Amino acid sequence: MSRKKAFYFKPRRDVAYLKPKKFQDYLTLAELSEAVQRDPSWIRYLEKEGRIPQAQRVKRGKLEIRLWSPAQAEECKRIIATHHPGRPRHA
Repeated sequence: MSRKKAFYFKPRRDVAYLKPKKFQDYLTLAELSEAVQRDPSWIRYLEKEGRIPQAQRVKRGKLEIRLWSPAQAEECKRIIATHHPGRPRHA
């Protein structure tokens, strides 16, 4: 009997100081990946493929931060929760 490995997250830094004031309730890539229990690279892939809402990009110096609104984050959670990996089965 094989057991699934628990999903591991590195302890994340608090990046709230990078968010502009009007975006304080928005989620960063790290916060969204923690909320949906998926790797950040997988979330970037889904966004690139158009399978989840496009994040807003905010420039902070040389950095460009992805920020999802609370409504977009909820939509991402719903989409990822109903996501079934693998090839679709044809009837």
